[in-house]
Amino acid sequence: MAYYLQKEGLKKHGENAAQKLEITLFERKASLGGNAETVVVDLGMRRMEQGVDVPYLRWADLGVNDVNLTTYKRLEAVMREIGYLEHMKPLQDTESYFTRDGRISLTDDTYLRQGVSDPAFSLDHVDHGRLAPLIQVVHRAALDLLDSISPSYTVAAYFDDCVAKPREMLEAAARELGIAIDWGDPALSDRVQSVRTLIYYPRIAAMYFTDDQGPGDMPLEAPFQYYRIQEGGGEPRRRYFEYGSQRWLEALAAHLVEADSSKPSVTIRRNADVHVRIEPGKATLHDDYGWSASFDLVIMATHADDARRIVTLSDTLAPIRQRLDSILGSVRYTRSYSVCHTASSRLPLNKNIWRTYNIEIRDPGDTFFPYRIDYVANLHQNDPDNPAYDSAGLPQYFVSLVNDLNSIPKQDMLDKVLDADRLSREMLDRLPESTRTQMQEGIHNSGYKSELPELDDALHRKAWTYFKHNVLDAGCIQAQRDIDRYNADVAHSYREGEAPWPLLFAGGWTCGAGLQEQCLEQSERLSRWLLGTE
Repeated sequence: MAYYLQKEGLKKHGENAAQKLEITLFERKASLGGNAETVVVDLGMRRMEQGVDVPYLRWADLGVNDVNLTTYKRLEAVMREIGYLEHMKPLQDTESYFTRDGRISLTDDTYLRQGVSDPAFSLDHVDHGRLAPLIQVVHRAALDLLDSISPSYTVAAYFDDCVAKPREMLEAAARELGIAIDWGDPALSDRVQSVRTLIYYPRIAAMYFTDDQGPGDMPLEAPFQYYRIQEGGGEPRRRYFEYGSQRWLEALAAHLVEADSSKPSVTIRRNADVHVRIEPGKATLHDDYGWSASFDLVIMATHADDARRIVTLSDTLAPIRQRLDSILGSVRYTRSYSVCHTASSRLPLNKNIWRTYNIEIRDPGDTFFPYRIDYVANLHQNDPDNPAYDSAGLPQYFVSLVNDLNSIPKQDMLDKVLDADRLSREMLDRLPESTRTQMQEGIHNSGYKSELPELDDALHRKAWTYFKHNVLDAGCIQAQRDIDRYNADVAHSYREGEAPWPLLFAGGWTCGAGLQEQCLEQSERLSRWLLGTE
């Protein structure tokens, strides 16, 4: 948001921009970036040439970890502008789907660049090659519906329709893709059910915004809007953040605050646990230590429930307070844990089908808990084109997103490295500043761990973090539309010099699935509304 306010402010006010607009960003944590979390872990000793043993230390992203530059056009443009794009590295974009008991094991190796793809498990060979093209058709048909459906049309309803009337639902998409489907095949409906049960339900259950009631109750537009951006645009250019996603956020922050008298100033205050009071034409921020300051406008980029907690509107704004409370209260949240570990039992029984993204297929009667996926870190954060970063063959370690911290045995959790002296100078210099700071302080308090009970020291030192995510259900989608209208109304009044109540909302919950590209899109739109540069 600060980036686009600065950019659009410069466009509107030219050489007077610095005098017209001053921006202060308040971050509750010591580190920037919401669900960005980068740690260093200890994997033991690595034997080098001539039999020399050295500590084998690796870094891992526990939160935001990759993007698709094919569709992340705004993100790519910003990265290019500030000189960060060269730090985005290609990852091994492959998937496996498996049942825990080993009955079913499938791999999607469409974008496998190096390695071995076993035809016995490849989706391209399942059901004599008939399943993979049907997946493409089902996917395209869902994408084609996005602009014509309401949030009440669920994932389950879509697949029920495809099972009951496959030709009516899928023929146009098949024709669009040039894929021949035998519409008279009596096994076609069963095959569509396999696409649902083996591929889409597990994948959607692994998404961070999934309803804890399961994938079927999600609006169809929720996962498929995500697919369109995160995996669409032709062949995806999936990239990970070299030495951690926080490095990107810190590079952006450095660009914003650099001394430049020609552009609006940006000040960043970290560890700022502030409260906001809104009155007609006035916004006041204060903390619990006696600090307070007034601002012309406040833009909340927090979770919706956090905004409800820290924002107070005066009694004279009671109708607005009621309107906002209804919108913000419509957004539900789930909690999850990201753990870095070596518990290979979470992966498929057959090591040869381990892939970058590993997604469990559940039995139909199982409860689908949200956000459960296992990353093989030596594939996910590994650049096979660069020998210095190619570590795919080294000891494997994993990052898992789970709904229960006890899902990973404590003895398999990796320890965070908190002693910076153990790192090589090259690694230390390239790690995010926030990761280095955590090492210096010997603590790790980012994310929402403060909401958890007291932890024993052993668990506190482990490489995990705690997140919360808004559920992208029909209520949240409606809240996004309502907050968009609210923002437009307030921005128009602000631009006209009225600003009856100086409060706006940005952040992940306000736009789609909350992907970085969507947050940038929403921030750019809101900045242009405010400054009249659209």
